[in-house]
Parts: sequence; C-alpha cells; structure tokens
Amino acid sequence: MVESNQVLEEIVSDIEANFGIKVTNAHLLHKGWLNVKWRLTTVGGFIFVKFYHPDRYKLHLTEKRKKIEMTLYVQQQLFKSGLSCPEVYDLDGRFIQETRKGHRYAVMGWVEGSVPETGSISLCHMYDLGQTTGRMHQLLRDIPLARPAWEPDQKACLKALQANLEQARNARNLPLIDLLDKAIMNVQWLDFDVFAESPIGWLHWDLWADNLLLHENGAVTIVDFDRMDVAYPEIDIARAVLSGAWESERFRLDAADSFLKGYREHAALPEGTFLRAVQMLYLIESIWWLRTEIHEDSGVPARFFRELEWLTQQWERLPEIFCHI
Repeated sequence: MVESNQVLEEIVSDIEANFGIKVTNAHLLHKGWLNVKWRLTTVGGFIFVKFYHPDRYKLHLTEKRKKIEMTLYVQQQLFKSGLSCPEVYDLDGRFIQETRKGHRYAVMGWVEGSVPETGSISLCHMYDLGQTTGRMHQLLRDIPLARPAWEPDQKACLKALQANLEQARNARNLPLIDLLDKAIMNVQWLDFDVFAESPIGWLHWDLWADNLLLHENGAVTIVDFDRMDVAYPEIDIARAVLSGAWESERFRLDAADSFLKGYREHAALPEGTFLRAVQMLYLIESIWWLRTEIHEDSGVPARFFRELEWLTQQWERLPEIFCHI
C-alpha cells in the first residue's frame, strides 16, 4: 500500500534538496490510473510532479525504467524543438528521480489549460491539434527507431477477440456476444495488405482528450508521453480524431477535416489514409475494449467501448463515411 501523503513528503524533500526549488504548497490532481500527480506551488511558480506507482510501471526493473527514461527524454527534445508540450526537468541527464526510500517520480513544467470533453473539441482546437500532431510526427523522425512494439497481425487479433467472445458467452452477455461476432467477421474480411504502405515511426500512442490541454487562443498542448513507442504514427491520427470528433453515434466530419487540414501543413497524409488509420486502431483497441468488464464499466473505459461499438456496427459504411477526409 502506497500512502500518497507520505510519498509527497519524500518527493518534496528530494526536490528541495536536489533541484534547489522551495515548495510552499501541493494540490493533488485526480487524473490517471494508480500514478499520483500533484501541482506544486514554488517560490518561482507552479511545477508538475508525477509519482510512478510501482504496481503500474515497475520501474525497479531496468528495462522498464529505461523505456520511461527514453519517453521523457524524447518529450524534452520535442519541448526544446518548440512543440507545445511540458518541459521535463533532469538531473545530470536523468529524467526519473528517486527518493531515498525508492519512490520514483518526474518533474515537469506546469502548463495551464482545460481538459476537453470527448467528442466536442472545437474546430479551431482540432485544427491546432492536427498541426501540433503533424509537427510532432515530423520531429520524431529525427529520433533513431527502435524495434516496433506492434504490427498488424490478423491471427493474433482474431485469437484475442475469440477469447473475449468466450468470456462474454460465459457471462451470458448477449449484446456483447453479438458485437464480438461482428468484430471477428470485420477482422476476418479486412485486407491486411492495406497496411503495407503505413510508415513506421515514433508516436505518442495515447493521444486522446485526457492527454490534451486546451487554451483560450485555440492552441492545444499535448501531455503524458509515457506510452510513446515505435509503431505506426497513423494510430495517433485515428485516436485523436475519434476522441475529438465522435460523440453519441455522431461523427463530426468538419472536426475531422479541421484536424487533417492542420496535420497536412506539417506532415504528409495522402487521401484515404484516415480510413486505414482507423482500421489499424481497431485491430489494437477492439481486443482491449470489447470485453465483458469494460461493457459493464461506467467510467473512462466506457467511452472507448462506445467508440469501438460504433466502429464495429458501421464497419461496412466506414469507407463511405470517411471518403472525403
């Protein structure tokens, strides 16, 4: 059991000793799973602190720690290049700090902004998000590639969906059984050759509303780069657009258009790419979200379930729906 107040005291003491920053107040932020985050008031303004919970990130393992260090390093390179994302503080090149009792945390610059409601991001914010995402992808091309963390695999996807289906049958969840039957059929009939031209590169890989900060001037800041990895940047495009443009069975084509217009000002995106990006996202997320426990959830995962439910039901119509973007 990790006591957040005790951890906070250790972290504040560590920050004051190693960064020379005097902390005068702390405000707990209720976002994220397991990890604990604070906005700290200092004599020089606000800073953001994220405590990496050992049950989620297991940073005592060298490889796990190296991976998060890499994502924080890349984030700092993006910040230094002028991308709208938080600055990451380092000590002698280390971006993950550790208290005497082994609690690991990161310190970042504080960014003011509002977290958007899913599905209702304004056109001007979608346009800026597209610009920021396109510029991010362009900048990430300068980072040496690692081995891709994921590739489209029809057999593996079908196996996972089948396991979800068996779970739904055991729970006698008839609506989910029907949905998974359809999802399996969608993947079986999908032409995987369409992914041959998808470029491999670094991507944010969690680019949805909770990881965005909106500003009154229409600008957008991207936060939380912990899941960044090498795969297909198109995944970011599909995730961001769905998060900002889909709500209650309605897909806002004008919002998607605004995002893609902004994106294309900084990175290439041929016509037809968005459909392929959504299909790729579907392969990843259908096995995550079309599950019995998610179907019964009323929290954040329910949003993703509804998106995947809509994609599953509209699968044959997606080329028509997305044809102009």
